[in-house]
Order: sequence, then C-alpha cells, then structure tokens
Amino acid sequence: MENKEKTLEQLEAARLKVEQYQHKIQLLENRKKHLEKKADRQRTHHLCNIGGAIQSISKEADSLTRVEFYSLMEQVFALPAVQELVSQAMQRHETGGES
Repeated sequence: MENKEKTLEQLEAARLKVEQYQHKIQLLENRKKHLEKKADRQRTHHLCNIGGAIQSISKEADSLTRVEFYSLMEQVFALPAVQELVSQAMQRHETGGES
C-alpha cells in the first residue's frame, strides 16, 4: 500500500512538472511572438521613413505607379556613381560615422 501511495505522489509531482513546463513553453512562445511583432513594426517604420524621404526629395516620383517607381529605382541604383555613393554610405555606417 505504501508503494502505491508513493507512486501516486510521484505521478502527481510529474504532472505538476509537466504543467509547469507547458506554462513555461507558452510564456516563451508569447515572448517570441511579441519580439517578432516588434521587429515587424520597426521594419515598417523604417520603410515608411525611407519612402517619406524619397517623397520629400522627389515630388514627381509620388505620381509614378509601383512598377514605374521600381523600374526607376533599378535604373538609378544601377548607375556606377550611385553604387559608389551607396558603398561609401555603408562604409561610414559600419564605422559608426554619421556624415
């Protein structure tokens, strides 16, 4: 009889541990979703800022369709002078420079 009680206690302890781990898994999944949403919001904010910058620099680009705009950007960024400017900007970024 004592063995049965001990086994039942162990079973209950094991069930409790399973519940605790399931709760911990749920907390971690919720945290992951929160961080993913945060990253998505930051990306959207960044893209809106870039779009706003382009719009403020070139009012005419605002009237282009999406296809026309993408085509224009492909042509602009294919220019060697633009590629060099982007490369220089990336080097400054990587070294922590702001100008």
